Amino acid sequence: MTSSLAKIEDFPSDPVEFFKKILQEAAKGHPDGFVQEMNLATVDEEFGVLNRTVLYRGLTQDNCVFYITHRYVRNFKNLRANPKACITFYMPDVKDGAGNQNTWQVRLIGATAVELAQSEMDALWAKENLAAQIRGHICPCGEPINYDDLKAKHDQFLQDHRGKSIERPASYTAWKFQPQRWDFLKVGLDQIADRVQYRLQKDGKWASMHVST
Repeated sequence: MTSSLAKIEDFPSDPVEFFKKILQEAAKGHPDGFVQEMNLATVDEEFGVLNRTVLYRGLTQDNCVFYITHRYVRNFKNLRANPKACITFYMPDVKDGAGNQNTWQVRLIGATAVELAQSEMDALWAKENLAAQIRGHICPCGEPINYDDLKAKHDQFLQDHRGKSIERPASYTAWKFQPQRWDFLKVGLDQIADRVQYRLQKDGKWASMHVST
């Protein structure tokens, strides 16, 4: 049996730059077309807290993590009622410069969700694949369904729109997240994890520090 301490070294002063660097390293272990996932936790009136896995869609021009959703789904309703959220990225098997395998967990703590302007939606909609565009029109998220009925609806929609552009539904929207803290955890085999945390200061700058796992 062995034990050692993980150590995060040479981290930048800007948490977003650190996040982008880790994402780039994590992507090397995946095939082309891989889309990073993230866990989104929101406050829910019925269940207290709800979390779900959603697709990470990138960074906004002001360097905020964002994702895309629809106004009829529960996560939208949660954020509209209470914009506080927490986001977690889990990235296993990330190789460092020495070729060692590490697991990274990146969290956005105490984040406030802000809905993106509708003027930005057309450009995002144009990047959606066909399945995502059809889903936005035919799938009542969370509602009981009959597979055969939904398949018939899907196939008819596909036939009716073959070779045509699909209009963006009014329900299509996106949220960005402004965190109070970025938390980076790194751990390897038989190691005690290290964490680096960035805390937003009153002057708008980030203070970074190692914190115990």
